[in-house]
Amino acid sequence: MTCGRVGIKRIPASTRPVCFKEQIALGSTSTSRPPKKVAPRPGSARILTSNIPQTQPPSEFRSLPASLENELLGKARAVIQSPTVPESAVVENALQACENLAQILAGDVRPAPQDIKVDITPASNLLSLEENRDNPKKQSQKEVSSTLVAENAAVQLVSNTAYQVVTDPKVFITLRILSMYVNAQSLLGRPGSFPEIFKLYASKPIPKPGTNPIRFSNPYPKKPSAHIPLPIANAALTAAIRFRNLPLCFDVIENSVCAPAFRISKFLRKAFIPVSAAVLAPFAIHQLAAQLALYQNTMDTQLATKMYFGGILAYVGFTSIIGYVAITTSNDQMDRVTWAQGTPMYERWMREEERMMIDRVAGAWGFQQRSKRGEETGPDWEGLRELTGLRRMILDRTDLMDGME
Repeated sequence: MTCGRVGIKRIPASTRPVCFKEQIALGSTSTSRPPKKVAPRPGSARILTSNIPQTQPPSEFRSLPASLENELLGKARAVIQSPTVPESAVVENALQACENLAQILAGDVRPAPQDIKVDITPASNLLSLEENRDNPKKQSQKEVSSTLVAENAAVQLVSNTAYQVVTDPKVFITLRILSMYVNAQSLLGRPGSFPEIFKLYASKPIPKPGTNPIRFSNPYPKKPSAHIPLPIANAALTAAIRFRNLPLCFDVIENSVCAPAFRISKFLRKAFIPVSAAVLAPFAIHQLAAQLALYQNTMDTQLATKMYFGGILAYVGFTSIIGYVAITTSNDQMDRVTWAQGTPMYERWMREEERMMIDRVAGAWGFQQRSKRGEETGPDWEGLRELTGLRRMILDRTDLMDGME
């Protein structure tokens, strides 16, 4: 039995605008592929171009008023054509305009039109004549196609404007700018550039304000401040799942929660204090034991200090080990993806967000009914199972499924 959600094929890639800076300057909405980004100076981090397909969004959108379009192009032109490093407020205004227009375009979401093969027969011709007579105001196929072309052009304009603003070499990507970009592209149904933008957030050369010509400094991609926050990563993954693109989902996971900066940041935020306490605990316990030894007179003070020190250290050590094992082996939050046997406990804790996001992907691609889980087949499902296994995880562990305990 084949799952209705599997067998999803890659959608053919669409095009981006050619020389988008010229498009913004002229106010044009033509679409073609942009030139490849060139590093601002030798030795700087190269802007990586995503190979994820940019296809039309899965929903129809409202058309874009000309006044709003001109306002968007004007704000984007102020960023791109600036000879110096633009201020963060100017960049945020441009992205805020993109986000507002994305909300307008996505305000009337309807199911996307699909190509349906219809056998033309005399009976169907008679039925179509009857339907046209009952619905004289129904739009013709040509009118509907022209409307969709105009709507898709508006979506393409807003999406590419946001992309061009964020990838401009003079723009420093802050956390707020990244959040606004992810939100706007999610509303437009264009999540294909998320992996590339996540890479740029950590490795894009930093422009130095007040320099003319602009000079750049190379960032350290593994620094904790370069990590992608979990809420933004979850929002990007939600858009990729809604986009029904399995490779894109794994690219989002790979460039967000699997990045070294995210793991270093997680260690500093959640494990640094416990590890520091564990290192300093023996010294504090020795001082406490020495003080307690002064309150007794049944044995030598040094002997009492050693006994108190050994007892307190054993209690604290065993209790900490039990807590560590409980935290690293907890599985109540797991649904379909679990850890393979032999995976180190520290690795399980460090990569829990990665497992959680793969679990979301498996839940979106598989059957929703728990009774049908394990019956999925198809190339996408087999690929998902293989990719999960390569990450030392198990998809649908047999002994954890319903009725198999």
